[in-house]
Amino acid sequence: MSRESSNRAPEPTLGRIVERLGSTLLSLEAGTFEASRLVRSVVLYDPLDHSAVTTDALVLGVGISGSDNSAEQIRMLAAEGAVALVLREPVPTSDEVTRAVEETGLVLFGLVRGASWIQVATMLTSALSIDPSDDAGPGAEADIGANLFELANALAALLQAPVTIEDLSSRVIAFSADQAGTDEPRRRTILGLQVPEVLHDAHRKNGSFRRIYNSERPVFVEKPEPSALPRVAMRVKAGAELLGSIWAVVREPLTEQREQGMVEAARVVALTMLRARVSADSSARLRLGLVSMLLEGGTRAREGANQLNFSKSAACVIAIGGRSEQEDAARSESEALRVASALNVYLQPIYPRAVASLLGRTIYAVVPLRATNQSAQDEAVQIARTFIARVESPSTLFAGIGSVVSDVSDLNRSRTEADSALRVLRGREGAELRVATIADVYASALILRLSDLVAADKVSISGPLEALGSYDVEHNTELVATLRSWLENFGDVRAAADAIQVHKNTFRYRLGRLAEIGGIDLQDHEVRFGLMLELRLFH
Repeated sequence: MSRESSNRAPEPTLGRIVERLGSTLLSLEAGTFEASRLVRSVVLYDPLDHSAVTTDALVLGVGISGSDNSAEQIRMLAAEGAVALVLREPVPTSDEVTRAVEETGLVLFGLVRGASWIQVATMLTSALSIDPSDDAGPGAEADIGANLFELANALAALLQAPVTIEDLSSRVIAFSADQAGTDEPRRRTILGLQVPEVLHDAHRKNGSFRRIYNSERPVFVEKPEPSALPRVAMRVKAGAELLGSIWAVVREPLTEQREQGMVEAARVVALTMLRARVSADSSARLRLGLVSMLLEGGTRAREGANQLNFSKSAACVIAIGGRSEQEDAARSESEALRVASALNVYLQPIYPRAVASLLGRTIYAVVPLRATNQSAQDEAVQIARTFIARVESPSTLFAGIGSVVSDVSDLNRSRTEADSALRVLRGREGAELRVATIADVYASALILRLSDLVAADKVSISGPLEALGSYDVEHNTELVATLRSWLENFGDVRAAADAIQVHKNTFRYRLGRLAEIGGIDLQDHEVRFGLMLELRLFH
């Protein structure tokens, strides 16, 4: 038997989707459901972005709403080869939508409110084992993820109870398809793929985690909080290392036979989680290596692009990070890696050759594009804007966009521009702008670069500003602040006085004093420009 035939994954089908997401997240709204219908890709689709739809695609209709628009998009997507469309509930079910579904044969699903599109895309990609490359790492990771869901389904059938498999941070890594008869905390857990904080805190305060992790048998947990049903939990442990836990929503303690089944299932889950960790680490290392090669530019970038099959394409760099370097340093590495992973998941259905990874304190994505014109640059901006608006993160995220380069060997230039734009955004207090190209913040980027040169050369402030600063320290005055306000308000005394909350006559007096003490000719435009530049560089 050939290597290809022996390693070939099961054909991805609509049936696998329903098995994975179950009725908790997905509902059949219209069309004839054929479990054996092939699905070859998952596409996050927004009509305004003109996302490419491939044959046999399952489309997540992020930007589709309204009966008329839905019917029109159903016909258009079916014509491009889509087999199914997922819309946010409530799904429009007008006569026009029904006719469109019947005429095209496309299947229409509804996604429950509260579920994240990115989370759904993650689960679907894993369920279908869709891998854009021939590398074993990502494909193996998807297969292992599917195994965990299959284990959850098998255990749920044995226990006759809905099951979740969770890591040590109470993040859900797999769940059984049938979550019927559960409580509100479990519903929120499935929607967010994270145990709600109130329930997690309840488990911690009543010692549930301690009892579970110290026990070799399943532990029955009475109502952890008023709105919750009882649970049975079993630790997942490999050797001396705790990996997570299995949770089942129950009405009463398990029978001895079912307890033993849960113990045995935990051993299999432990082995599968270890395999998943190794696979994930391997995939992450592969992405890190490729991104590093691409950002280096030159021949190394060409080698990396060849491996990703876009050496002849235009491309650009997107740099994503938090408010400041200090804030990023304080964030846990696992959170930064989670955002990087979410970015890869977001990009894969739309730009399957794109790659992203965390380098230092910044997440970099290299995205191949079709052209180098303004439209391509706008497309890169929209990628970043949509992602940071949707991803959940404890930090406010910003994105700097490098220029689209026609030759991948110039990606180092695109990276430098992305870094510069991100640095400007990170340093702006209270600014609403969260995504910018270097052109958007060019003047500020130049000032920062000049600041770096000044600091490197150990240049210190001198002249009028030094004199005013010394006078302020000695006499407890605010002449430097007065000068800054006057310059920033283009010489408008009333506006400048209001900005620092003093009377306009007081402001005029201060203005005269600072001109006298600093020997400043405020009517000279060269002097004014020099002062503004020095204030930006040294204050």
